[in-house]
Amino acid sequence: MPNFPVLFPNTAFPINMVAIGTIILTGLVVLVIMRVAVAKMDMRRPRGMQNFVEWAIDFAKGMARDTMPTETAVNFVLPLAFFTLFFLFIANWLGLIMTIGVKLHQPMPWLGLTAAKLAATKGEVLFFDSPTANMSVALGLAVLVWLISHARGLRHPKLWFRHFFSPSPLGLLEEITNPLTHGMRLFGNIFAGEALLTVMLNAPFAMGWIPWTVPLILVWLIYAGFVASVQAYVFSVLLCLYIGNKSFEGHENHA
Repeated sequence: MPNFPVLFPNTAFPINMVAIGTIILTGLVVLVIMRVAVAKMDMRRPRGMQNFVEWAIDFAKGMARDTMPTETAVNFVLPLAFFTLFFLFIANWLGLIMTIGVKLHQPMPWLGLTAAKLAATKGEVLFFDSPTANMSVALGLAVLVWLISHARGLRHPKLWFRHFFSPSPLGLLEEITNPLTHGMRLFGNIFAGEALLTVMLNAPFAMGWIPWTVPLILVWLIYAGFVASVQAYVFSVLLCLYIGNKSFEGHENHA
């Protein structure tokens, strides 16, 4: 998939301007939705956006209670789980709805689009995709979850240290594989869905319209939207699970 100028190109996981812009846009959309939800709160008969947000909070609370060991741990993880679920849902859907690719013929040095870069991409530049379609963003979120889980586990140092070797020393290996699979699963599914959607949108202009092109694109958009929603849920569930595994409340007597 063609991409926008890369920031920090010499790093292992470069992040581009598209990802930064879509992170900010997604955050603004979430902020607006939350502001609308609390603008006219009715504690007796919630309506409209307030009703939807309250349902989403209850959904996140049920998700947390299924994975966290105590109610204290649920209260700790609930805000993080809720906003992660909401943010990823909005981010993944924005990328599907607003996948915009343009064809440029003139270099724009002030944007980092030099003649050499345009020649390498044949003038095709992607201006919008999901932030989670960028590996740096997806892995960054996974590492953040990893850090929070260990910070909570360190509240009980003996149990935290013991869990690396229980039930076997393979627990050390899981500390490496868990954040990698956590982030790569999200990135892989979102990137693949949007990449194929981009190809399907560009193909008709290259080969001419085919009668079944539009229905096929719509079917794929619905399927990719379903996958995007599921991936937001899966990432949030694993967030609760990883933090719950290192929430040792109730196990202090076994230390």
